Amino acid sequence: MNFEDNVKNGVLFGFIPHQLEITERPELSVFPFNVMFAKYKTEAGKTIMGSAVYEPDLASLKQEKDKWSMCYHNAYLGKSRLSIEYDLIKKSYLGKKFVNDALVGSAIGAEWKMFFVHFTALGLSNGEKCEFKTVD
Repeated sequence: MNFEDNVKNGVLFGFIPHQLEITERPELSVFPFNVMFAKYKTEAGKTIMGSAVYEPDLASLKQEKDKWSMCYHNAYLGKSRLSIEYDLIKKSYLGKKFVNDALVGSAIGAEWKMFFVHFTALGLSNGEKCEFKTVD
């Protein structure tokens, strides 16, 4: 089954980002290269996907004791951002999503894939800048 068939059959997708790989900064691989949130709807018989991609702000990187954190900004601008924190001791993540400076959701998790499945399951929020595409 291809992507379009899966969408028509109601199969949901989770976005698992790639690790941030910077040769000179291997410790940053605990963070994602980017994060995408999506939502699907059917309008006039066509499936439409809205998506927002968040990119890392390397200047926001902070290390406080045993925790690293970094902000990610919406590539489509606006006042949306993510805060991703990694606990070096617990080897766990905390992600928070803000849209128009309001907290709209969060997720925690110790395992990379499951954390991002839960985090990106938040989908898009009202007022979040995004891109729309017809998928069928």
